[in-house]
Amino acid sequence: MQDNYIFKLSDDYVKFEPVSNDNIVFFDDHNQQVFILKNDGSQGIEVKSPTSHFKLNLTLEDVTNIKSIKLSPSSDILALQRCGNSVEFFVFDNEDTKSVFTQTCKSKTSTIIGYVWTSGNEIVFVTDSGVEYFEINRTRNCCRHLKSFNITINWFIYQPVSSFLILSSSQNGNLLQPFHFKSSTMYKLTKFEVEWSAKLKNQRPCLYERDVAVVNLYNQTFLLVLQHEAVTKEEKGSQISIYTLQKEGPARKTHILQLRLTGRFAINIVDNLVVVHHKTSQASLMFDIKSPSGQIQSGITYLSPILQPSPIEPFEVDDSTLCELYSTNWAIFQPDIIIDAKLGYFWKLKVNLIPICSMMSNDGLLLDFLLPRSNSKQVILNLCKEEVCRRPKEFSNINHLGKIGFIFNKLNSIYRDNGESSKSLICKQIVENDAKTSPYIDQTDMFSSVFSVFEVKSEDSNENFVVSVLFEYIYSLNRYKIPVQYLIYELLINVLVRGKKFYLLHQFLQYQVLTPSKQLACLLLSLQPHYPHATQLALDMFQLLQVSQEHVIDILLSRYDIFRAIRFIQNNGNPETISAKKFLEVALSSGDDQLFFNTFRFFEQRNFRLRGSPTFLESDLCEPFVGKFEEMFGKSSSF
Repeated sequence: MQDNYIFKLSDDYVKFEPVSNDNIVFFDDHNQQVFILKNDGSQGIEVKSPTSHFKLNLTLEDVTNIKSIKLSPSSDILALQRCGNSVEFFVFDNEDTKSVFTQTCKSKTSTIIGYVWTSGNEIVFVTDSGVEYFEINRTRNCCRHLKSFNITINWFIYQPVSSFLILSSSQNGNLLQPFHFKSSTMYKLTKFEVEWSAKLKNQRPCLYERDVAVVNLYNQTFLLVLQHEAVTKEEKGSQISIYTLQKEGPARKTHILQLRLTGRFAINIVDNLVVVHHKTSQASLMFDIKSPSGQIQSGITYLSPILQPSPIEPFEVDDSTLCELYSTNWAIFQPDIIIDAKLGYFWKLKVNLIPICSMMSNDGLLLDFLLPRSNSKQVILNLCKEEVCRRPKEFSNINHLGKIGFIFNKLNSIYRDNGESSKSLICKQIVENDAKTSPYIDQTDMFSSVFSVFEVKSEDSNENFVVSVLFEYIYSLNRYKIPVQYLIYELLINVLVRGKKFYLLHQFLQYQVLTPSKQLACLLLSLQPHYPHATQLALDMFQLLQVSQEHVIDILLSRYDIFRAIRFIQNNGNPETISAKKFLEVALSSGDDQLFFNTFRFFEQRNFRLRGSPTFLESDLCEPFVGKFEEMFGKSSSF
């Protein structure tokens, strides 16, 4: 995807043979499947989608009158409509036809406008006089009638993820009756009326199916209505009114998308963004209903496009041919489908976040836009990396550091909110679906993708700035009560030691900018060659953490710091009870002959003070070490 185009047709497109004298093509937007009937259906039915490609072993004798073909969500039952009042069902077993039966409308005078699968074995007939709800019985090869509702219907629209069905009734088509399907039950919801602009009210306008879409945004279901005249007199051009569908109470108008253009439009939903295609200008507009830039008037949020209209990236059909964008041959379906019936292409619309970063100058609005996007994590991390690497030559740019702190606060607030509310969000969401959630960024992400550049000092690096950036991040984590991970502390300490900023390290430890931990204390122990006072700081931290003396001794011995362990015992316990065997064992395993010699001599002197003799008792279990000492240095005692 070229970085200067926001919109792109997917690379993993579906290619199918377009409509011709030899091919009949149908499309099911709910299952996102293309059906190709070759040679009048005598060669079976080919089914293509972005995720699958298979062939149904079904020969149709007559294909001239087929109005619609749709597979069940489980792909084991094919529903086919030929005439106005019945639907044929073909039941498959491993893609081979097992049985065939027909279901006629309950109302003999009704005409089927269309039908929708609500589950793997449940289907709804939408007729001009109502809806009929059936359950498929595969064993008996029949449909069991579940429920009906009588209402005069102009057209309908269905949202398969949330299972909302919207019926248009009344003479003008703007009186809408919603239904919701769940657990083999059809729920009739409160009807509502789409509002017309003051200019159109006296002209008796009609609401058409082509101007309506039912979509899922941020785990909620909305009705989008394209209105070619603005509702208010102050606004010019077309707009999209958004109604929030509710299971309790009528739908409410909550948002208005201000297009400020006229002409032909089509709508897609990509990653919780509303993308509006404008045929005349051959460009697309993008809206985010969660954008904080919206203006609220009388309880309705008015939103402008996030950016200026932008065209879709050109698509090459072959080396010498480009696809005609915004073509009259395009059919656009929800949520993100674009089909070119003439060329035989089935794409999904994609949004490229990279150029948006340079097009939005407001950091707050940019982060508010990026954070809810499902594929934005690496984009945000790259943005952070650019900011921390764009460090000033002279460390005086407070505004730049403030900008970095703002970004940290934004990311950490989202991380905290995700951690605290993820469970309640699942309980409260209006629609249960598999929508992708916000890609919150944790400390491991920040370390590996952003702060890792600080691990090695570069020639042009400003160590004061690096320390300030890391301190700003730790401060932000503490502000949102997020425990700081050891890897962040380790990096900050290494940068301080590298820059010989020991006084600052001491200050950070003294005022507990660095939260005490055993890991941190062990890290301080390792700094002793660079900073002699680090060992005492580590021991003080162990004491603050109330780490047992035995554990502290074990830690020191694991580092072969034998005499510091002895001094620790002398300061905090009874040195006469020290196990000589334990210390001699560590000294010998270190491979340092001088260390072993000094340790052995220390315990000889201790034995002399205690018993008047340097020799070890049999209970000390030190015979192997005595033998080793004599082997290495000769006589075991100098006393």
